[in-house]
Amino acid sequence: MELAQVMPCAMPIVISPVLDIAPLPDLLPLEHVKGLIVTSKNGVDALIAKTDRRDLPVYAVGQRTTAAAAAAGFAARQMGDDADELVEGLLRLGPKAPLLHLRGEVSRGDVAQRLSTHGILTREKVVYAQTPISLTEDAKILLNGTFPVVLPLFSPRSAKLLAQQVTGIAPRYVVAMSWAVASELPQGWAKTIIIASRADSPAMAKGIAGLFDEDGFIVSP
Repeated sequence: MELAQVMPCAMPIVISPVLDIAPLPDLLPLEHVKGLIVTSKNGVDALIAKTDRRDLPVYAVGQRTTAAAAAAGFAARQMGDDADELVEGLLRLGPKAPLLHLRGEVSRGDVAQRLSTHGILTREKVVYAQTPISLTEDAKILLNGTFPVVLPLFSPRSAKLLAQQVTGIAPRYVVAMSWAVASELPQGWAKTIIIASRADSPAMAKGIAGLFDEDGFIVSP
């Protein structure tokens, strides 16, 4: 869902990532693997770049990641909206093992270890780099101004990196994908923190839109 589709008014949008995501050049060992785990669309993108195989089932976190894997030709199954739900779902499902978790350099949830501990042998492979980058000049200008700024945060690491960079005085309204994301922000750092109703992009868009009235003024949640 596009943000513009749910916004009650037109608002300027500045895009300023705090992480640069890039696939790593390593080969992807799939011998003896019976299924793949992806916990982000970045993992799907790296998988597509590294292999032409489409015969392995993919167990994914979130609608967006699942849809990306399915669109690439994999038999993709959504196993919840976060790592905990994925682990719980796979333990109930009992898929053929071993599984391979494709992840970034920084990952949360200990997916492979938890599954292996409970009898589903799972290895992990780092398939993409997550390099911190500076905010754009446009973003810095906004955050150093006096007008309110709405900040959508999709991952705990993004939240932590943003908080480290931002020292401006603009009132900050955060829409976080989960409590885990919000917990990385220092106490009092944001004027308001909204937790999305689900861990997906449409829920994030609705959370952002809910902060505005039809005249473009921020309303108290």
